[in-house]
Amino acid sequence: MFRIVLLAMALALAASPAAACSLPHDGQPHPAKLLDTGRAPADDYQAGPGLSGAWYDAARSGEGIILQVLPTGRALAIWFTYPAAGEPGEQAWLIAQDGIIEGDSIRFSQVLRPIGGRFGAAFDPAQVQLQNWGTLEMRFTSCNAVSVSWAGPASYGSGSRGLTRLSTLDEVDCGGTRKLTSSGARAAAGLRSRSGAWYVPERSGEGWIVEELGDGRSLVYWFTFDPQGNQAWTIGSGVREGNRLRIDDNRITRGTRFGSGFVAADVQLLPWGSLEIDFAQCASGNLRYTSTRDGYGNGSRQPARLTRLAGAPCLDALPGAIAGASWSERAPTLRQSEHAVTVNAGTLYALGGFGGQRAMLRYDRAANAWSTLPNLPAGRDHLAAFALDGGIYMVGGAANGSGDQGTAGFRFDLGSQTWEPRAELQWMYGSHAATLHGRAYIGDIDGSLQQYDPRARQVQRIAAPDFTARDHSQVLAFLDEIWMIAGRGPETRSVAIYDPVAQRWRAGPALSAARGGFAAAVVGDRMVVGGGEIIFNGAYVERSVEIYNAGADGWLAGPELPVPVHGVAGGAVDGRFLLVSGSTQAGLTSGGTGRVFELTLPP
Repeated sequence: MFRIVLLAMALALAASPAAACSLPHDGQPHPAKLLDTGRAPADDYQAGPGLSGAWYDAARSGEGIILQVLPTGRALAIWFTYPAAGEPGEQAWLIAQDGIIEGDSIRFSQVLRPIGGRFGAAFDPAQVQLQNWGTLEMRFTSCNAVSVSWAGPASYGSGSRGLTRLSTLDEVDCGGTRKLTSSGARAAAGLRSRSGAWYVPERSGEGWIVEELGDGRSLVYWFTFDPQGNQAWTIGSGVREGNRLRIDDNRITRGTRFGSGFVAADVQLLPWGSLEIDFAQCASGNLRYTSTRDGYGNGSRQPARLTRLAGAPCLDALPGAIAGASWSERAPTLRQSEHAVTVNAGTLYALGGFGGQRAMLRYDRAANAWSTLPNLPAGRDHLAAFALDGGIYMVGGAANGSGDQGTAGFRFDLGSQTWEPRAELQWMYGSHAATLHGRAYIGDIDGSLQQYDPRARQVQRIAAPDFTARDHSQVLAFLDEIWMIAGRGPETRSVAIYDPVAQRWRAGPALSAARGGFAAAVVGDRMVVGGGEIIFNGAYVERSVEIYNAGADGWLAGPELPVPVHGVAGGAVDGRFLLVSGSTQAGLTSGGTGRVFELTLPP
């Protein structure tokens, strides 16, 4: 069943506690060099979100594979093809789910063939069966070339074939073509992608794949069944007009067989009828169809979105003005500074830092209460933390003579409440981390990123785009990209954005105030930055707050902090920005306030 199948996939730097914490973009995309970490040569191709689209063999025009890299970091593939010799029907389609991305490859351990449905009013989702068909592997040599290997049932056999790209999708192309504001952020026009899988929940077992192309056209594949109960698929293209897409010449194929029985010259592309889709919202639409073929008739559907593509966000509306944003105080915590904060499933975790180098605390916002978890396996300050795969990770920082100084990273399992080392993680200092598409991105003082895959337990280092120092910077995942914000050496206002689809850097909207050691978090479709300090040009603690709205050209001034702090950490819970402790003394790590403030923003 269409819904069931798709949803299933679905350097350590020392510093003394009393010491100071101290240690040009041109606006165009910069290729991000992947530095060798011992796993593979640095020039190996890395499979990623830019591979979404349709793939085919030009000598076998008439069949192909649609690949979707999903926000979870997994992949989905649908193979539109033909039945094996001797099987009934004119067409066949296969679903490969839960693809694992590793290095240059995507591997699908299970490929399924849905059978048993009938088109139109006769469709009964309870009759759709999922046949276990086999396996599929795609190994990419570039963004435009892949070798495909499969193993199917005896009638289909096994084999391999080279494919090239058939479709390049809007906002998800490897060249880095994006709709941007003048400051380098994603523009509103590029935040309306409908590419992905759509289905009717009450008719699980059939559905549509929408591919929006960069030239304004859209391709729509309808994976369904014919009136006699055989697999069927149609394909058509139309020009987008706002939220409306009309396909006047939808087609269906016939005439050949799978594998060695495929003859491109025998493929017939026959008229099927027309489709019209009004995308009312990012997650819903209205579809009407009229077929000229016997047994299909006409009708309407209300499809819902089932998948979206990594790198192609869709926002129904952009955030509004921030007037009315206000601070309130919450329950206090340890008097920490230079600590790390991360959020998992609506719960905030605070780790380490001066004032509690081995402390791990959990904050329940609904109860407005803090609780203590098992101590960190090694005391750290200036560390990074992130939540991923059911665990809380701590990485890097300064050990300052306490605990394990040889192991950079550890994972806390939320189920067993135990710590275990992650020896593959590398040391970093003073910057923070974010997660995106199933991976973590951990900043370092030179502006580089450590990209970590927890499933494969592998690290790739992404070189910095320039020579801007990023000590005490913040790393956020926003609109399917990684933002590396400000930092010092000396303090900077600049922002570098890493696009994981194109695997490139570009400059982003600069802050109004330079700062290092500040708090930052993504709150819905906004980013909030607050506090920090300046030590390279005078010495003072920053009180200002800046807010960035998705689709905007620049940052807005938010309400000032109730107490100016640096060495502070922040997170987002229940649509609020939480600012946790920090120090009030510029250049010093002592004097953590232990106070927690919450910023409430308008919708």
